[in-house]
Amino acid sequence: FKEEIVKVLNNAGDKEIIVVCDFDGTITTAESDVTMNGMAKFFGYDSDFAKERTALYEEYGKYLTEGDDLTRYKMQNKWWSAQMELFKKYNVSPESYTNAGGKLNFMLRKDACDMLAFCDKNDIPVFIVSSGLGNMIIPLLAFSGNLSANMRVIANFVRYDEDKPVSYTPVVTPMNKSSHLALELEPFDNFHAVVFGNEESDL
Repeated sequence: FKEEIVKVLNNAGDKEIIVVCDFDGTITTAESDVTMNGMAKFFGYDSDFAKERTALYEEYGKYLTEGDDLTRYKMQNKWWSAQMELFKKYNVSPESYTNAGGKLNFMLRKDACDMLAFCDKNDIPVFIVSSGLGNMIIPLLAFSGNLSANMRVIANFVRYDEDKPVSYTPVVTPMNKSSHLALELEPFDNFHAVVFGNEESDL
């Protein structure tokens, strides 16, 4: 990770360097749990939350990877929106994400952590663009000491009014991640992006 950024820095000229990085399977190891599935596993697969999530996947799952691009785009939006509605329906508390992060299997790659520390030290903006659950990503980064002021997390966030889940941010899916990122990059005029992901859809 860091070596790629240094290589680009040495050839960037007057361009600003930014880093764009996926979270699940890129900053975390391939063996780690996935943040969007984390609460279902934390509550238990026999919980009402997990059972309803499974039922929703059975409804939408086959359309997520099959068919034309427009169909998959629409179905991904429906599936991600349906998942986010569950947090409201089951009144998932704000502290649940931190509790889940401490009990589930989340391991951050050492080289990814080294890269984030390097970017923080050198004031390089980092955009973590994930179709995962931002409410879980933030505490995982904070607990590991990798959350910094130069970082922006673009992901799916449940919004709270005090301790009550009331809404959620526009869903971030594998197929619309780039459009969410484009909005965040509008203030940047002359830049070179270093992009990290664990599969082609991340890039």
